Amino acid sequence: MDTPEYSPYYVQINELYIDTVVIDDTEFITLWCFTMLDDEYKFIYLGCDFTQFNQILLAAGEKGKEISLHLANILNKPYDVPTLIPIKEQFDEYLELLGFDIIVYEPLAVEDELDIDFEDDDDTPIEEMFGARQNKTSQKYLIYQLDKLYPSKVFEPEKLAKDKLTECFEDDSLELAQLYYDYLNAIENGYEEAEARQVAGLERDLFFRMARKASELWS
Repeated sequence: MDTPEYSPYYVQINELYIDTVVIDDTEFITLWCFTMLDDEYKFIYLGCDFTQFNQILLAAGEKGKEISLHLANILNKPYDVPTLIPIKEQFDEYLELLGFDIIVYEPLAVEDELDIDFEDDDDTPIEEMFGARQNKTSQKYLIYQLDKLYPSKVFEPEKLAKDKLTECFEDDSLELAQLYYDYLNAIENGYEEAEARQVAGLERDLFFRMARKASELWS
């Protein structure tokens, strides 16, 4: 029987705090960072290529330019493989990426590739070193691959169009409207219909209709 074709499951995050950059002898980079997932901050490994990392540096503004020059100095000389560049340690703050829709997905067979034993005390998992909790419900490590990033489209209502929404539902309806704008933004940036709804967390038809109606009520 043929193996089913792998279809990535896209996840959207809107804030990224990069602690360490790991460079090896390939065209890919690994970022050790924190982000908001499931309403809590979690440590993740995020893979990207050099082009995508340059996009991150440009999007991060002046701090990104500063770190770009620092990385260029390292790469212009012989360096060990892999080389760890501790951003937080050397610059006293994380490299922050805010105001963007950052679309990531879980690589294929990530659990099998990273079945690592950390019995030795000297090999403390990186999540524990940074005080982050492991995701024990699905896989041992939270590892994602960067797909795209683009400026967020923020939903800014001018007024409440209808008075049927009571005050207690206003925040929820605004959040739904923002999800619909996330969906529209994904469509504009090249995602197919099903993928865009997945990015915005609106796979279920009911939630999608509610989000669309919420955006209409607030427009």
